[in-house]
Amino acid sequence: MRRLLCLISSFGCACGSPKPPPTPVGPPAAVEAQRASADDVIVAHVNGRPVWGSCVAIQAKRTNTTREAALGQCVDFELLAQTAEHRGFATHPDVAEQTHAAMVSQLVTQVYEDGYTKPEQFGADWDALLKKNLWHVKHENYRGSSYVRINLDAKATPEQDRAAHALADQIAAALAPERGLMGPSLVALAQRIAGATPLAHEDVPAYRIGAFADDNYANTLFDLPEIGRASKAVRTKWGWDVIVWTDDIPAASPSQDEIVAQMLPDIKRLYFNKWVDQVAKGLGVHVELVPENVAKLEALP
Repeated sequence: MRRLLCLISSFGCACGSPKPPPTPVGPPAAVEAQRASADDVIVAHVNGRPVWGSCVAIQAKRTNTTREAALGQCVDFELLAQTAEHRGFATHPDVAEQTHAAMVSQLVTQVYEDGYTKPEQFGADWDALLKKNLWHVKHENYRGSSYVRINLDAKATPEQDRAAHALADQIAAALAPERGLMGPSLVALAQRIAGATPLAHEDVPAYRIGAFADDNYANTLFDLPEIGRASKAVRTKWGWDVIVWTDDIPAASPSQDEIVAQMLPDIKRLYFNKWVDQVAKGLGVHVELVPENVAKLEALP
């Protein structure tokens, strides 16, 4: 089954507050997709009901996707429409007004969005997502940084090391009164002190203290008192550095309920395709493409 999230959106998914189960109110709404024009062609059948080329053309344009992907989405849309009818949504008063697309929206909202709320319902998919992304929601303090460096290789002499150290001390002393330093201002100010001596520089993303490749760098960064302040000169395995703290992600230790609440939207997006497959298997749905008309899709407007 193809992805349907973009399809539901483009057909007008009315995802919102939970509604009561549908109550029969009269004859069911017409749910069979209709020919858009005399030139429209059937490109597939889902349990004998047509999927029209016009659906594919419109869906491809709305979602900026390929005709093949749009065909898969229209087939899945027809599948969910039939499932909605099977569950009684065809007699719901809202569906009687909104027809085909509204029934799919009701089905997704009430059965999937409101019904799938517990991690165990997603099985191994939840476990995999949790393992991959838990560090995003439960983590230590992370700090971003920027540095200027006088590079020294492994063959540097003691004299070269002392000279680099002295220059790094001068840079650190000049930067010590500064507040609100960031990468560009750090480099500009440091290079004035360094003169013709080239300085290495990099803006480093936020990491926890144990994730840095050099302990001296990490400890110096995490000892800084506030964002935008520069450190004293510090010897790292690459040379002599002056480090600025530029970003902070506070430690987070949410409860299990908070973790579930934060990760449910992601797992629902990832699991939706499997849920559609389960719907199809439960109904014994047979999807049959019409090859000679599928070939005509590229000629459709």
